Amino acid sequence: MDKASSLIVAVSILLTGCSGTQYRDASKDRGSMEWGPREIKTTVNKMVGSLYSYLKNDWNQAALIKVQRIKNDTAEHIDTKMLADEIVTSLIQMRIQFIEESYTKESIQEMEKGMTGLIDPDSAIPAGNLKSPNFFLYGTINENVRYVSGKKVQYLTVTLTMKELRTGLTRWQDRQEFLKATTTDRIDF
Repeated sequence: MDKASSLIVAVSILLTGCSGTQYRDASKDRGSMEWGPREIKTTVNKMVGSLYSYLKNDWNQAALIKVQRIKNDTAEHIDTKMLADEIVTSLIQMRIQFIEESYTKESIQEMEKGMTGLIDPDSAIPAGNLKSPNFFLYGTINENVRYVSGKKVQYLTVTLTMKELRTGLTRWQDRQEFLKATTTDRIDF
């Protein structure tokens, strides 16, 4: 390769490295036509504050919560697991406890192994310490879309509910609303 070709390759690599991805603060996102960081952050902040307040001020007992499905009933792709993960992470940081049963089978296998006598008794996991949830946390994201004067008007609601398993009572519920208007190319008559 001659010097000119080497210089072109080097400049191309340098320019490629300098352009491209930019990281921004998700909490300062101005929003867009699609569900994004603004809707996630706003929902997480509202739900975490509301649920934490209920658990600390009204419930005032130990809570073990298992997250069930947050259902997306919109035409838009919304990563509901990301929303649930952010809510759970924030609440765990506030010392609210959650039950995660995805590794229960493996925990039981480890307990059984400890009962065989093959495992050092000091490190064996004793049976009878697994916890059951006393609440299920679940929700739904709904939308209503209209086209008015060349704008797509989308009304989104995120509703989360916490149900007590022992009684079947809904102990907490809250909702976050979004009303988004976006210019479209659609012509109304």
